[in-house]
Amino acid sequence: MGTKPFSEEVKAVRSALHLSQEELAHALGVSFATVNRWENEKTKPSKLAQRQFEQFCDDKRKQGELDDE
Repeated sequence: MGTKPFSEEVKAVRSALHLSQEELAHALGVSFATVNRWENEKTKPSKLAQRQFEQFCDDKRKQGELDDE
C-alpha cells in the first residue's frame, strides 16, 4: 500500500471509515484481537490478511467511501 507502517495504515483507514476495531475485523473476516494486535504492532498480517485488507480498501475507494492516501 502506502509508505506508512501497516499499523498506521489500519488505524488511518479505520478512522476514515468511522469503524471500530471489531467492525473492521468483521469486514475482513478476522478477529477483533487480530486487528488490535496489528494496530499495536504486536503482530504483522499474514499475506492473505494483508491482501484482504488491500482489497477492502480498494473496494471502499471505488465506492467513494475512502480517499486515496
